[in-house]
Amino acid sequence: MKYAPRAVFSMLMLAGVCALAAAAILAVTTALVVAASTRDAWAILAAIAVVGMLAVVGLGVPAARRQQRKPVEGVLITGDEQPLLWVEICIVAEGLHMWPPRELVLAPDASVIASENRTWLGLRPGVRRLQLGEVLLAGLTERQLRAVIAHELLRFWGPSSFGRVIHRGKKIIGRVVDAVGEDSRAGRIVGRYGRVYVAVSEPVIRRHELDADRLSANLVGNGATSAALREVAVLSNGWDAFVDGYLAPAAAVQRRPEDVFESFAQFLGYPTRRAQLEEAVGEPQPQPTYDSHPSLADRLAAVASLPDDDTRDRSGRALDMLRDPDREIRRVHQWMFQDPDLIPATWEEIVPQAGRAAARQGARKLVRLGHEGGLGDRLAVGDLLDIIRYELADEMVRPLLDEGASQEVERQMAARLVTAFLVTAAIEAGTASYRFSWAAPWQLVDGRGEVEELPRLVDAALADPAEVCALELWLGSHELGLDLELGDDGGPDVPAQSLPGVPAQSLPGVPAQSLREDPRADSVEDLMEGPRPILVP
Repeated sequence: MKYAPRAVFSMLMLAGVCALAAAAILAVTTALVVAASTRDAWAILAAIAVVGMLAVVGLGVPAARRQQRKPVEGVLITGDEQPLLWVEICIVAEGLHMWPPRELVLAPDASVIASENRTWLGLRPGVRRLQLGEVLLAGLTERQLRAVIAHELLRFWGPSSFGRVIHRGKKIIGRVVDAVGEDSRAGRIVGRYGRVYVAVSEPVIRRHELDADRLSANLVGNGATSAALREVAVLSNGWDAFVDGYLAPAAAVQRRPEDVFESFAQFLGYPTRRAQLEEAVGEPQPQPTYDSHPSLADRLAAVASLPDDDTRDRSGRALDMLRDPDREIRRVHQWMFQDPDLIPATWEEIVPQAGRAAARQGARKLVRLGHEGGLGDRLAVGDLLDIIRYELADEMVRPLLDEGASQEVERQMAARLVTAFLVTAAIEAGTASYRFSWAAPWQLVDGRGEVEELPRLVDAALADPAEVCALELWLGSHELGLDLELGDDGGPDVPAQSLPGVPAQSLPGVPAQSLREDPRADSVEDLMEGPRPILVP
């Protein structure tokens, strides 16, 4: 299907949604007229139905409106506080011939998000808001930040076109799915409709996104726009890895770093880190159905297709536009760690505690599985080796996975839980521990400080039972007997967020699922989030 027919068909699908809403209003009006003009049983039933519908609308609409009024995810920055940054944003908006946002939010992440706080499922306009991540301010130049802001403003408030309307329609359908719930009957119907809409409108929305990049390059310059696209991708991937590998485990044991943004700078400055992130940027990334973007390669190609403008970026760091950068960073830091129960600590203190807690949690899951399989309340190291030797480990973890999960997924789950069990045994025996390193968040070392290769040994044993002997040698080196048992007791290693009365989400931006303790409440991805190295050079 070519571009023009797709655009027309997408508009017809949106018109169909509007027609359905109009039909519902007409049905309510007709029922009211019938109820008012007749007095028989049908009129009474119609009146009851109308009253019921009005009651649902009366209760549902305010709830939906409250749901749409999202709180500020960061620190509000006024023009009086930061005039230079606000002037920069106004210059970009003026260059694009549009009104600037009314609110500016500095957030503790690597995001740039334009929103309107729309109500009535996105149909009613609200206050324009621009959210900027502190990570971007620290990592981009002024001209690069200008390109990022220009692109985001164009996506949401650019010139009227089919692409912009269709793009807004996709987000509205996504909000409807969220409002009715994906698992409900209405949600499944809307979801199928939405998937068809996304499939048909994808080329139209893609052109709308790429046009925003081209217009941004015309305003700021090709070189700065291309550099901004690459740098934003690197910073975003790096921040996600930093949160998953360091901040989330720290929050799970009620700890926080004393300076999170300085820690991220050190994480990003680790040798070979940027090269790894730049390599990962080129790989395809899963994206939400109703909030997808063109690939980085397509966006760079769109900018490269423009005539060379011979511009050079000689601007300074974007963060220097703030009147007092250190004060604003402290404000964002304070907003990020509002929970008073999060104790400031060094990474040398956090990592051993977080690694021990995560390993203990994985070990407890394996003990529970053994109990369900008839092995009793405690699981011995020797029994676990027999399970591996008889190739039953994959089958043992199967109850934790969705039906039809692949053998590779089962093997990965088994490897993580077996590793966690053996790590817990070694830590409790005092012969191993987790050591802080920017090379990897989970670096297991023995008593001499040598890095352990336990995950590799477990993978080899699960793939070939003959390799269990290597695990036995590892156990011997740590003085762990085959009769050593672990139980399902909580002990000191249960994450604090799993205790009664402690919030499940103490750190903004960290999913509450990663802090759950009950394995049957976790998703497959959460269950597989055991101690593992990421971005290891």
